[in-house]
This record gives sequence, C-alpha cells and structure tokens, in this order.
Amino acid sequence: MILGAGIYSASDNFNSYIGKAITNACDGIFKTNIEDGQNDQSTQNNQVDTMLAKGASAVAVSVCDVTAAPTLIQKCKDAGNVPIIFFNKEITDYDVINSYENAYQVTSTGGDYGASIQAQMVIDYWKEHPEMDKNGDGKLQLVYLMGDPGHTASQPRCDYLKSTIEDAGIEIDLLAEDTGMWVTATAKEKMDAWVSKYGDEIECCVAGNDAMALGALSAVEAAGFNTDGEESSKYIPIYGIDALPEILSKIESGEITGSVLQDAKTQGQTIVKMAENLTSGKDAVDGIEGVEVEEEAKAVRVPYQAITKDNLDLAKSTYE
Repeated sequence: MILGAGIYSASDNFNSYIGKAITNACDGIFKTNIEDGQNDQSTQNNQVDTMLAKGASAVAVSVCDVTAAPTLIQKCKDAGNVPIIFFNKEITDYDVINSYENAYQVTSTGGDYGASIQAQMVIDYWKEHPEMDKNGDGKLQLVYLMGDPGHTASQPRCDYLKSTIEDAGIEIDLLAEDTGMWVTATAKEKMDAWVSKYGDEIECCVAGNDAMALGALSAVEAAGFNTDGEESSKYIPIYGIDALPEILSKIESGEITGSVLQDAKTQGQTIVKMAENLTSGKDAVDGIEGVEVEEEAKAVRVPYQAITKDNLDLAKSTYE
C-alpha cells in the first residue's frame, strides 16, 4: 500500500520532523515519500494529483493554504473515496472536515496551540525570579515573535500568550511585536533591531516556535546577553514552542528558558495508524491511545507539554 504524504514546507522545522516521523512509522505498512509543498498550494495540489494517480491508498497532508482543503477532499473523493488526513495546520471550518466521511485531522491539543502552557512557564519564572522585573515597575516588558500570519496557530498563540499572563495578574508592557514567519533568520533580524532599540529594558522574549526562539537567542547573544545561561550578567528569558532537538541543548545550558513539546513522533505515528485503520475498514482511532478525540472536528489531538531543564529527557525521548 502507498501513503501519499506531504508537508506544507520543508523550511518549517517542526513540519519536517512530522514528515520524518511519518516515514519511520510507515515502515512495514506503507510505501511513502514525503513531498515538500514549498508553501505553494498549486504545487501541493499537483503533488496530491500525482499521489492519487500512483494509487495512494490514503493521503496525509499538512495543507499549504487551509482554504484549499475542500479542493483536496474533492480530489480524494474523485479518486475513489480515498481517505485524507490533514495534520499540523488545523481545518477550523468543521463543515469542511465533516463534508467527507473519510476526512480526519491530527493536531496538538487545544485552540490555544500550546500558548497557555508557554504563558504559564513565563508566569512561574516571573514569580520565582523577582529580578526578572528589571526596572521594578511590576510590569513585564515583553517582545513577541509571531509566526506566519497565514498559519492557523500564529494569531491564537500570540493572543493566548498575552491573555493568560494578564489573567494571572501580570501587566504586560508590549515593547515590540512582529512576525518572524517561523524562520530563524527572519526572527534574528527582528530581534537584532529590538535589542538595539531596547537593550536591557527587555524582560522577556516569547516566540511562536523554536526556530524563531533560536533566532532571538542569536541576536541577544551577539549583544552580550545569555552567553552564560541564567548566570549571565545580562539575561533575557526566551521561550519557544515545539521542543525540537535543536533547542534542547540551549535549554540545558540555560540560554533558552523553556519550550512547549509538540510531539512530532506521536503525531506521525498517529497519522499512519489512522491511515492503516481507514484503509482496513476499521474505525479511524482504533488502537490509538494517549490522545484526545474531538468528534466535532474529527480530530485526534496529541497533548502539548511544558519543557524546561527539569524534564528535558521527556523531550529527548520523542526523537530517539
């Protein structure tokens, strides 16, 4: 059997890790090749056409543009009611996902996309480290790096991060906010400018994903911050989301303060198991454990988890 699979862009670190997890989980079950949509929907449409023409038994795709979901569903219908599993980018229009009995999705838990957990780490650090309030004004001087505005997770992560912190009674003084497009180099450019402008006034940097957190770290270290972890004479707590392998050593050293594990390995395994179930006439979630199932969204959700120095082994184990 063939599993047609595609990610929306290989430049997205987390998307690439899900692709690798799908490939590993397919061993002995499906033949597969992970296609790179290059963040272009017409390219991805052509890739799905090719998958189906080659006889894919099921399709799993992180769609470039969520508004294209009906088009991809129709392609799978026309090819003989081939099952399609959307992942990473959630199809939030449930009428679309419910329009086809063989359409499902695999995501992480909750409409906040991990931001509430990320915010709680900031809240805990603020309470445990009074020195975080550098100017003693009782406000958190924050800079925020947002992801690609076209991605379903970008705005919710930004909004929930701020609202959760404020709901905890911490007033935010937002020094700067802009998109880093999920990309390390873009985030570094933004953070370079912010560090140049605000310097030690910045009390916290939060990024919508790890790639941007690493870009922020590169910028602050070039300006003399965080080079000795939390023991640095100048320190800005930095938080990401994904808990990718590239960031775990930075958390261990204290250069990065924390991240939120978005479990690519379990998502990949879940996608493949669902595809196997659907092509075998079984219930989509048969034999799948440790996840949440939301019937209305036809979604299987893998829980997010906070990652700090104290539980790095949890994140490392997902990449073994």
